[in-house]
Amino acid sequence: MPTTAESAVRDYLVALKDPTSLRDDAHIADLQRRLEASDDRLERLLLRQQIDDAQQPSIERYEGEFVTHAKAWADDQGIGASAFAAEGVPERVLRKAGFRMGRDRATRRRSATRRTRVSAEAVRAGFPRGTFTIKDLQERTGGSLATIRSVVKEAEQNGLIRAQGTDPDHRGPGRAPTLYKRSPRR
Repeated sequence: MPTTAESAVRDYLVALKDPTSLRDDAHIADLQRRLEASDDRLERLLLRQQIDDAQQPSIERYEGEFVTHAKAWADDQGIGASAFAAEGVPERVLRKAGFRMGRDRATRRRSATRRTRVSAEAVRAGFPRGTFTIKDLQERTGGSLATIRSVVKEAEQNGLIRAQGTDPDHRGPGRAPTLYKRSPRR
């Protein structure tokens, strides 16, 4: 018997391909019978809406359940975000579900190994054009966390970069990381 989480993942993947395949004709027939038997105008109105919803299943219904359950289920199964993306799950949905994009298990394993020495100049050269976090910069340059933090602090004090506040898309445990951005050139 599949778990709730497994069903949520399966139903969403099916709904992505063809939402109407999840249509429950027996439920629709039951709603039709209740509609025909009802004399209450308000109940009839509600039943008609339920029939409309059941005949045209909404992907949002399945998306919400996916967002709630997918990350824990994927962690238990050892499945990364890239596998879901390959099955057509949009990146915004994966982020809402708590996945970090662009990092699968192999990447995490590599990043857990000892880092080589990276100069402060190499870290500064690695500042991307858009917003970034310390973790993003660490992954981009390969520098140690201590080196990255030191360079970011110095660059912020010298006006090379500015803190933009915390990451509004952060999901999961812990505090949201600070976003940084290059200062406009003067």
